[in-house]
This record gives sequence, structure tokens and C-alpha cells, in this order.
Amino acid sequence: MKFFARLVLGLALVFALAAPAFAHAQLIGSDPSDKAVLDSAPEALTLRFNEPVNPLAITLIDPQGRKTDLTAVTRGGERFEVPLADPLGEGTHVLSWRVTSIDGHPIGGALVFSVGAVTEAASVSQGDPVSAFALWVSKTGLFIALFIGLGGALFRAIAELPRRLERVLLGVTLAGLLLAPLSLGLHGLDALALPVANFFNPAAWSAALATSYGTTALVLVGAFALGSIAVGFSRSPVTSGLGVLAALLGALSLSLSGHAGAAEPQWLTRPAVFFHVGGILFWVGALLPLAVLLTGRDDRALARFSRVVPFAVGVLLISGVTLAVIQMGPPSAAWLSSYAAILAAKLGLLVVLFALALWNRVRLTRPALAGTTSARKSLRRSIVVETLVVLLILGLAAGWRFTPPPRALAEVQKTEPVFVHAMNAEVMANVTISGAPGTARLDIALTDANYGAIEAQSVVAILSSETLGIAPIRGEAELTPEGWVVGDVTIPIPGTWTLTLEIRLSRFALAKIAADFDIE
Repeated sequence: MKFFARLVLGLALVFALAAPAFAHAQLIGSDPSDKAVLDSAPEALTLRFNEPVNPLAITLIDPQGRKTDLTAVTRGGERFEVPLADPLGEGTHVLSWRVTSIDGHPIGGALVFSVGAVTEAASVSQGDPVSAFALWVSKTGLFIALFIGLGGALFRAIAELPRRLERVLLGVTLAGLLLAPLSLGLHGLDALALPVANFFNPAAWSAALATSYGTTALVLVGAFALGSIAVGFSRSPVTSGLGVLAALLGALSLSLSGHAGAAEPQWLTRPAVFFHVGGILFWVGALLPLAVLLTGRDDRALARFSRVVPFAVGVLLISGVTLAVIQMGPPSAAWLSSYAAILAAKLGLLVVLFALALWNRVRLTRPALAGTTSARKSLRRSIVVETLVVLLILGLAAGWRFTPPPRALAEVQKTEPVFVHAMNAEVMANVTISGAPGTARLDIALTDANYGAIEAQSVVAILSSETLGIAPIRGEAELTPEGWVVGDVTIPIPGTWTLTLEIRLSRFALAKIAADFDIE
């Protein structure tokens, strides 16, 4: 008991000390904006995300197709700059970027902009479909090894198994021991959008280890190593304890990365993933051993499983519903995403799975324990069908790696920038408003009426809405290398707003320009 008390305390500390988590990174803005045509070459490029990210590969492609690797000079964060050491020539340039979010999943894109005139842009690779497919196959196999192999090691801790089944479980755990590093290497290829031929490229492995999935893979290696020992040696209190520990590490590993474990609030989602995976381990890990044991006459394992499994299913349901509600977010157009489609398919299969489990418990378990031959055969066939349904569910779950959850998509839709243009005979302003409604940011680009540069002494932004009955909200702009910026100004609710800019051109000249805009 002391051992398990210390183990629970250790897991609690892991969850408590983990870094703050987020749903999934998405690009919410850039400077210059995509497809922008600039009069002069910028000194730096800026990308803004809805959560902190780390750069994996940042490449600038000029109009002649020449590539410059800027990864080393780019620092991560919610907003990071890509400094440009050399002036850019005239024509269309492409900034190809790949970053990793806190959930360990890479995202990528391309920022296209032109200096002086638009020319034909170079093509940018967005990833290798063969690498992506190989990653999905490896993740599916890894899930099977986790739940069948480590789940079987957990079941062996409460029941004696035939030697032939122990050899099968040993083979499954050893396969997991190989699949964990294999999936890590493929994760690196996916992170850098590299083909499978680059599997042994050190850059791919370095990129994979830099993500949170690197920690997951390393913990899984330890879990499968312990699981192999647990089922590879004679059953004893030591090997039973190792089997339980291996299952706990397996549940912990999946809570350290991925969409679900990286969503807010962290104090709820990471433990929810842990208990969700733990419930699956207990249930799914028992299916193969029970199917084999039903060919004999030892019913002690079936009786124990029948008494305990309702509690595991209860934990599974509560944690699963919690995670689904958090990931889906409030009803929106994002509910029609690929993530939601996978979830709907998974829920359909879960209905079938729970119906089979309920049928087994209500109609077959009691007569099977009483020794009825037909009931034992029916229960065994039902368990085989359950196992096949579980395999389909695991394949769907592996597909979530490639789809951002609706919560993240909704956040991006909420922060879609608004562009405002205002001018008079003296001055012209192009303003990008991002983050509204809520705490917004204003990026202000000033020119004269002929698109020439002007030097303002100060800029004040005033936001007001007569229709909403909101008094003027003032924000002092700060001059940055990218232009004038007003940070952390509050636009509390959607509606029609008026932006007024007071631009101090000199000690005696103050220009005022205004324009209306809508926040949805």
C-alpha cells in the first residue's frame, strides 16, 4: 500500500508541476499580411499564434527560388520575429514555416508577400503524405501494443494466464518497444515535412525530441520495457507489480502530449486523460485473456473482471465526456471539422462496444460462470467482436493527430483580424485589429496620401460605439520596428465600432482620421 500511495503522490506532482497547457496552436496574424505588396523591403517578418510555439524550420524563398534557412535566428513564443539580415529584392517572396505547439503536434504554412511588384512565387512543400501515412500506421500499432500488451500485463497481475498467451503478450509488448522510437522518428519527419527517406536524418530526430511527444515516446519505451519483463518471467508479486507500474506509465505517457492532454484547464485535462487511458487499459487489456480463458474451466478471472469492470467503465465514461466537452467547445461552425467527424465515428463505434459489453454482462456472464457451454461460446465470440471494434476505434483515435480540435479552430475564428482603412488629405492609416472581441491589438501603418513614409511624434487610438452606448476607449500607441502598436486595448462586445486616430505630426500639427468597422 505504501508503494501505491507514493506512486499516486508522484503522479499528482507530475500533473501539478507540468507547464501551463493549451488546446492547439494556430496562426492568427502576420506582418506583413499574407499576399501583401510592400513599397519597401521589411527588416523583419512577424508571425503571431494563439499560444506559444517553437520554430522547427523557418525558410525564406526569394523570387529566383533560392532558399535561406532562418531557423537559428528565430525565437519562439506567441509572437516571434524573423529578422532579415540582407535587404530583400523586388518580387514575390515566400516564408515557409513549421512550428511545434505545446501539445507536441507540428503545424506549418507559408507567408507570401511581394516587394515592389508581384512575380511568380516558388512552390512550398507542405508535408509528405507517405510520412504522414506511416506515422498514422505507427501510432495505430502503438495504441494496439499499449492497450493489448500493457493492458494484458495489468490483467496478468490479477489472474494466472496460460503460457502460450503470455508469449503472445510478450510479443506485443516487444513490438511496442520497437514502435515507440519508430513513431518518434516519423514524428520528426512530419514535424519538418520531410520524406521517409530522411528517417535517419539527425535533424528529424532532434526536432521530434524537442516536442512534448518526445517525452511521451521515452516514457512509453520505459513502460514497454517493464511490461516485457512483467509477462516474460514467471508470475510473482514482483512481476505483478511491474505489470501494474507499466500500465500506469502507459496511461501517464499519453497525458504528457496530444490535443486532449494539452487543453486548458490543465488541472482537469491531464488527469482526465490519465484516468481515461487507464480505464481503457483495464477493459481492453482483459479482452484477449478472457477469450482464451473461456476455452477452459477456470472462471475466477472472469468473476473478478465482472465485478470490477463497471467501475473502470464509469471512469472511462466520465473522463471521456469531460475531454470531449472541452475539446469541442461551444456550438459553432468548427463542429463540422474533421476532428468532429472522427469523434462522431468513434462515438458510433462506442455505442456498439457498450451494447456488446452490456449484453455480455446481463445475458451471458452469469450462465457462463454457471458452466453453460453455449453461453461460454457466445461470450467468447462477443469478446472477439469487441476486440475488432476496439481496433477500429484505435485507428480513428490515431487520426486525431492530423486534425486540430474545434476548440482551437473556434479560437482562430474568434481572433480573425479586422482591417480598417482611414485617411484624409494629409495622412493615411492601415490598421489591423486582432483579438477582438476581448483584449485586442492594433497594428497601425502610417503613410501620407501618396503612400510616402511619414514620421509621427505620437499616435493615440480611440475606440467608441454610439450604437452600443460605449464611451470612448483610448490607447496610446508605441512605436516598434514594425510600426505603431496599441497592445491590450479592450473591445468588449461585437458590433459596429468607430476607430479614431489622433496623429501628432509636429509640435503644432495634429491630424485626426476615423473609420467605422464591424466586430462579429
